[in-house]
Amino acid sequence: MMKKFPRETLDARAQRLLPFCQIVRPEGQGPFPTVFLFHGCGDPDGPQPAYAKAAAAKGIASVVVDSYRPRGISLIEARMLVCSGMRLWGRERAGDLISLMHWARNQDWVQADRLAAAGWSHGGWTVMDALALGTEVAEFADLEGFPADPLQGLAAAFLVYPWCGLGAQTLRRGWQKPIPAFLMLGEDDTLSGTRYPLKAANKIRGAGASVETHIYPGATHSFDEETSVNPTFRFNPAQTADAQARFADWMARQLL
Repeated sequence: MMKKFPRETLDARAQRLLPFCQIVRPEGQGPFPTVFLFHGCGDPDGPQPAYAKAAAAKGIASVVVDSYRPRGISLIEARMLVCSGMRLWGRERAGDLISLMHWARNQDWVQADRLAAAGWSHGGWTVMDALALGTEVAEFADLEGFPADPLQGLAAAFLVYPWCGLGAQTLRRGWQKPIPAFLMLGEDDTLSGTRYPLKAANKIRGAGASVETHIYPGATHSFDEETSVNPTFRFNPAQTADAQARFADWMARQLL
């Protein structure tokens, strides 16, 4: 059954999440640039590990974050309650990113000034809310002991069909840290669409950030998620392979 995290420190939150994270590291000792990958409303074991593997081939480490299992959220609850906006908004889940970045900055294999965040759908909402809210995430996520700059070291954001509509903060506030961003969208996405993500991209650009976009012709929401059960979402293996390559190449350009 879905549960809400108690109010706690960044260290405590990170330790709550870490048993459910997948850490993918390149060969060698590091330190490595490191990207945090946040799934959407579907399967937390979905497309993200393959993107992490592509990044590792470039010399970049990844932390694939599962925000559901630590909260006792089943896939049915995720699709009914999280996707509908009834539970776990992006601003609350943004605490997962802030906490794990805090943890990562103290790991000897992490290059602490070369961090990145990637989010798919709800995960994109999460990453973008963290950038829009900064220290305000503390109250939404019930976290204590926030540093003055909770986004310290965050150098890039990669967003795949991100939710930018109701409840999302970027269109209202912009980002507190104008870092380079890449938005990957589907032309036939009937959930996140392209209108609001492109408006968000323009909002970020207006603050001085470099923003790239790529729209896949005919692609739906979750085009890269083979296990999706939504009949309106179509998995496209060719576009998925291209997306993984674009992700790894872009991350290498930003972080290496």
